[in-house]
Amino acid sequence: LAASGGSLDAALQRLRADPAVKFAEPDARMRPHRVPNDPGFVEQWSLQPPVATPNGRTASAVDAVTAWDTTTGSAGVIVAVLDSGVRPDHPDLAGKLVSGYDFVSDVKISNDGNGRDADPSDPGDWVSQADKTNDPATFDSTCDVSSSSWHGTQVSGIIGAATGNSSGMAGAGWNVSVVPVRVLGKCFGYTSDIQAAMRWAAGLAVAGVRTNL
Repeated sequence: LAASGGSLDAALQRLRADPAVKFAEPDARMRPHRVPNDPGFVEQWSLQPPVATPNGRTASAVDAVTAWDTTTGSAGVIVAVLDSGVRPDHPDLAGKLVSGYDFVSDVKISNDGNGRDADPSDPGDWVSQADKTNDPATFDSTCDVSSSSWHGTQVSGIIGAATGNSSGMAGAGWNVSVVPVRVLGKCFGYTSDIQAAMRWAAGLAVAGVRTNL
C-alpha cells in the first residue's frame, strides 16, 4: 500500500472507510526470525517463545527469538556472573570472557588449594563421601555426595555463549562479554564472599583485591 500525500495511517483509514474495500493492510516486508544454528538451542526452552504445556504456559520463557529481531546484544555490555566459576577452555565461551576473580576464601571448599585469587576457573564442586566422613562439620547433612555441576559455566553460556557458530548452545546476548566471578565452592559459598564479589563486580573497592575496571 503506497500512501500519496499523507501518512500510511491516514491512507489506511481512508481505505478502511470505503465500503468497497473489504480490508486494507500495509504490504510490509517480512523476514524470518533470527534463529541461531547452534544445535543445543532446540533444548533451551527458556529462550523460546512461551508455549502451552499440561501444566500451563511456560511463562518463564523470555522469547529471545523475537527479541533478537531487534538486537542481539551490544559488545559494550559486560555481564558479571557470580557462581561456581567457569571452565575457560569451553569452546562456546572462547573470546567471550573478561578477566574475573575468585572470591571463595575458605580453603576447605575452594577445591583449588587456596583462598581468594585472580583465577575464577572452576576446579569442580563435587562432594565425596570422604569429604563428609573426614570433615562432617563442613560437609554436614545439607551437603549431598555429588559430582561437579559446572553450574557457573552453564549460566555463563546461557548469558553469553558464542551464538550462530553451529556448535553448542546459544547465548541470550550474542555479543555481550562475561566476567566470571567465583563465589561458590564445594557444596556452598558464604554470604561474606558473595557480598564482596558483588561490590567488586560493581567496581567498588574490596580490601586486598584489585579494582574491577
